[in-house]
Amino acid sequence: MGIAVSRHDGQKDQPQGIATGLPVTPYTSFENGFISTIVAAAFLSALSVIFLFLLNILRPPSRLGDRTNIPIIFGSLITSNLLQSIGTLFNTRWVLHGGVSSGTLCSLQGGIKQAGNVGTAVWSFALALHAFHLLFLRSRVSKVNKWLTLALGWTFIVFVVSIGPLAIQRKAVGPYFGPSGFWCWITVQYPAAQTFLEYMLEWTSAFFSFVLYMIVLLRVRGNLLQDSKGKWFLRWVSRGESWQLSFARDYLDSCTVKMAAIIVWYPVIYTVLIVPISIARFASYAGARVPPTFTFLADIVFALGGFANLLLFIGTRRFIPDINTVPDFSTPRSRLDKDSPRAFGLTPFLLMPNDAEDSLPKVPVVSDGDVSVSWSEEEKTELG
Repeated sequence: MGIAVSRHDGQKDQPQGIATGLPVTPYTSFENGFISTIVAAAFLSALSVIFLFLLNILRPPSRLGDRTNIPIIFGSLITSNLLQSIGTLFNTRWVLHGGVSSGTLCSLQGGIKQAGNVGTAVWSFALALHAFHLLFLRSRVSKVNKWLTLALGWTFIVFVVSIGPLAIQRKAVGPYFGPSGFWCWITVQYPAAQTFLEYMLEWTSAFFSFVLYMIVLLRVRGNLLQDSKGKWFLRWVSRGESWQLSFARDYLDSCTVKMAAIIVWYPVIYTVLIVPISIARFASYAGARVPPTFTFLADIVFALGGFANLLLFIGTRRFIPDINTVPDFSTPRSRLDKDSPRAFGLTPFLLMPNDAEDSLPKVPVVSDGDVSVSWSEEEKTELG
């Protein structure tokens, strides 16, 4: 992600020296050190993505790709992470050059960075939408759907990146991709493109992914139900009684809960990564001076996207159920009458509060030697 920030002199960056190819504004030693750190973070993410690819290539065969779109979506997501890292690695040139300069390399960096950022937003949302389709709607996935998802996703990314230099760029205004802040991206002459062709896509992806995952979690946990008439309703169960939800789950339900609980962390991580740089963007919109230190720290966090996905994948993979033993997610599920006791889970026992004992009816006790038998008044009358 790029952002026009205030430099050490308190003035916003302006793309000077575009025609000559000279540095727009030379780096100070402070800036040079921070940008080198961002490059190191991007290098770590690139290695992480390559390691993820190797893990998925060398892992035992699975039916996950036959029954879901998760492998191709996740593969596209980490490919976008790799593009982000490659785009950031271009900063090595600016560090060695002592500042950002315009030209073919600069334009290439701007395009690759936008492709990686937009791609990460697109595929993060695609993963959430697929989880909704799979675990909430419980629909079957076809091969046509799989390849259509892949084609539409990458076509949209290419369209967003190419529309700038092909249709939005104006000769009188200046180049679309060029020096922007401490690296190359969409130039400050095109603020609407910066907002709507990247920032807005990232924020929209994070927001709707979170909403979809919350709905999926409510569904698979048993809080959001569909009754026998096809109407949806919510049931709220306190934490102390949440054990009741698990009694009515079968093996398929338990597997979907585990999968949803794992997948939901991907948009959470994505949101955490974009929040710092988004704060800088909002502050810039408001006319505030964004300290370079904050921008650098935010971009270091953002550059670690591939590394974060590697840690999440390694940390959660052992909790993913074996897809070869899981029934098809489209298996028809029963619908409950919301007034039925089954809709509220099983209740094998009840512990009665102490103050309820006084309200219980008193049953007289008749003693016969060493044995005490409790009889009701009606039974005593029948016995004479």
